[in-house]
Amino acid sequence: MLIQPKDPEGLRARLTERPLALFGMGGMGAKIIAYCDAHHIPIACLADNNTEKQERGQDGRKVLSPQEMRAAYPNANVLISSAVFFHEIKKQLEDLGVPADQILSYTLFIAENVTWSALDQEADWKRMRMRNRDVAMWIDENVHSVIDYGAGEMFLKTLLPAGCAEYYPIDYIRRSDETIVCDLNAGDFPDISADVAVLTGILEFVTTAESLLRHVSATTKQKIILSYMTLEKFPDIEGRRISAYVNHFTEQEVIDLMAQNGFALKEHHPDPSHEVNTLFSFERV
Repeated sequence: MLIQPKDPEGLRARLTERPLALFGMGGMGAKIIAYCDAHHIPIACLADNNTEKQERGQDGRKVLSPQEMRAAYPNANVLISSAVFFHEIKKQLEDLGVPADQILSYTLFIAENVTWSALDQEADWKRMRMRNRDVAMWIDENVHSVIDYGAGEMFLKTLLPAGCAEYYPIDYIRRSDETIVCDLNAGDFPDISADVAVLTGILEFVTTAESLLRHVSATTKQKIILSYMTLEKFPDIEGRRISAYVNHFTEQEVIDLMAQNGFALKEHHPDPSHEVNTLFSFERV
């Protein structure tokens, strides 16, 4: 998520009215710490449910359990950094006795209208490489061409089998001379056929998702590999909107959409770049 508070001065006032505890040491938590440090906003303590994070700490700072946080800072405002687990953590804090008006949301740091292009400025390419390594394991020696929607830095190209001679990187901006620029939201789909199509980290952000999947299915010979944050894994519609998601499919709806277009689910597992995301592999029926 992109840190871009609507009211920086109002945010400062809210965060400094009481001692501040930050709950959640994921990616957004790290960004909030960096923002607070840069703007000289003190954080009284860090907390997380993950025992490994409690043992490891966060950049030299101690990470408390929720119970330790509550005992040490009973009057603190608790800022929840997680969008995906916000409601679960809020309920947990309420059960620990934290008053509702002392529970703050990560949304205080988010702009009114978040776009994919704005989020792209903070793309974590290292995490995306983890995903690409898993994707490459589903592309075998019989594949001779791959079209990569949302290709980014084109790391997937370096992982393809030696016999895969054709790689088509699709993106909304030109990142290299090889990039094929397409505005998927405008229905500008590439007229390219390939053995395998890869759509990772893009489907949630595309207003033409169903049309795009129909097009990809019609132009793919063997396999479609995609990632998606399903509604079961991230049910908070407001959180999805703030994340710039423009569609909200369940896992079964993703599977059904692909089946309607002639592709059956063969494998799926958690996305290594984000444990709540899912990687799917579909093969032509």
